[in-house]
Amino acid sequence: MDRATGLTDSVQADQQELGVVICMNCNEVLFTLPTNGYKKIYGICPDNSCADRKDKSGE
Repeated sequence: MDRATGLTDSVQADQQELGVVICMNCNEVLFTLPTNGYKKIYGICPDNSCADRKDKSGE
């Protein structure tokens, strides 16, 4: 029984990064986050250069 409990503890300690932060302008994956389930979050690139390209292209 103790072996099974140890296995469960190690699985819980190693949380997967299922959260994804995506740029609203260029759809580039900026980074991932450790979450309990799949989450998609939108943000903007840190340098904001993709917003400048979007404005110039007329989109």
